[in-house]
Amino acid sequence: MDVSTGLLGVCIAVTAAVLAVAMPRVGTPAAMNLFLRFAAVGGVCAVGSSAMYLIFVAGAGITSLVMGDVAMVLAPAVLFVAIIVLSGGHALLPSVAAVVLAVGVAVVTATVPLPASSAVKTLALALACGATAWAAERAGAGSSGPLRLISVTTALFAAYCVVRVTVGFSAGWESPVFVAGFSFIPTTVLGGVGVMLIGAAVVRLRFGQVRDSAPEQCPVGSSVVLGDWDLASAAYGPDRMRALVTELRSAGRELNPDAVDIPRGIEVSVPDAYAKLGERLRSVYGWEPEQTILLVDGAGATAATPTVPPPRRRRRGSSRF
Repeated sequence: MDVSTGLLGVCIAVTAAVLAVAMPRVGTPAAMNLFLRFAAVGGVCAVGSSAMYLIFVAGAGITSLVMGDVAMVLAPAVLFVAIIVLSGGHALLPSVAAVVLAVGVAVVTATVPLPASSAVKTLALALACGATAWAAERAGAGSSGPLRLISVTTALFAAYCVVRVTVGFSAGWESPVFVAGFSFIPTTVLGGVGVMLIGAAVVRLRFGQVRDSAPEQCPVGSSVVLGDWDLASAAYGPDRMRALVTELRSAGRELNPDAVDIPRGIEVSVPDAYAKLGERLRSVYGWEPEQTILLVDGAGATAATPTVPPPRRRRRGSSRF
């Protein structure tokens, strides 16, 4: 297989990999589910890039290096798409940008000799990490939660990439300084730590914060719960209803990190809680109008109400969003 044929195959594989994740958007899945798909592909790309580099070091041809560079750049680029989707944006344009960046890196790696191609790959990686840090910081709105962790982690790695290229050109790509701090092993270790931190942040985004202590009543707040439980359970099923409660609580904590879980919902200390929760559940979690209309005022009723109501008894909320 010559270089041109291998390059064409890699470009097609990159395009197919990103579009295979983006295409389910046609089915309009919830934003959180689509975010998890993109984040999972980003994690696979990060791990796969290290495997491709090991294969290249072992004596494989240029194709393994091209695939490794593409996967390395694609990992933060796909995470950038995931955060854009989680923020309520569309996946198409960010996905196209990720494909263009990855294919550009593939062309350079296949046609430009080392270490120049490595410098281009590293700068492209810095660009992708910087964009991800910006998107996560913007989506987190200054919070100290999982998105903030993603923002800090990717920003630090972007800075590391810039320093890596600077040291490579100034001190030499085989100098003791570069080998000690910026060669394959330290870069892989640092990247692995970053992947684990981002993975932990993704898990926190999916399941929310786990509170070991018993929930306490907020001094001033609004209780927002899912009403019409029997009727909604008959329509959606108990598993889906539990998932809706989980998403409601996650959205509440994104608006108010000190929010408190209550049966069937959450209590938040933010003004206009119904409107803000309803809007976030629609834009970020993909709730339909018939789901947001289930939001009711739980004040004075949720504490004495079991999480799973008794059969043949319908409880209707006093007000709806």
